[in-house]
Amino acid sequence: MEFGEKIKILRRDRGWTQQELADLLGLSLRTIKNYERGDSSPKNPQIYRAIGDLFQVDVDYLYREGDYPLSVVAGEAGFEAYQLMKKALQAAGDAFSDEGVDQRVKDSLMRRLWDLYWENKS
Repeated sequence: MEFGEKIKILRRDRGWTQQELADLLGLSLRTIKNYERGDSSPKNPQIYRAIGDLFQVDVDYLYREGDYPLSVVAGEAGFEAYQLMKKALQAAGDAFSDEGVDQRVKDSLMRRLWDLYWENKS
């Protein structure tokens, strides 16, 4: 999912018009329309931060394509656990890309991670 689609979904989830979002961010209506259509995206990182703060989403989510909105946001139950899992995934990505670790060890750890997920899902 691209930046503009994310903004549109987040805005609609809150029941805001494009004009209301523009006013809240101190931007023009035209700018919001261009973002949502995918014609442009913010050039200033401060705008990404302002949008992230407004919608209570991670700024990284706004930058990355392909991610979908998360229901866990700052202040909600489970947010700390979400942050912990996010850090663990980043660390796991680094570890799995390390060629110094035998592939069998990586496979074993991945199976254990998968088992933990399913054990705790119910």
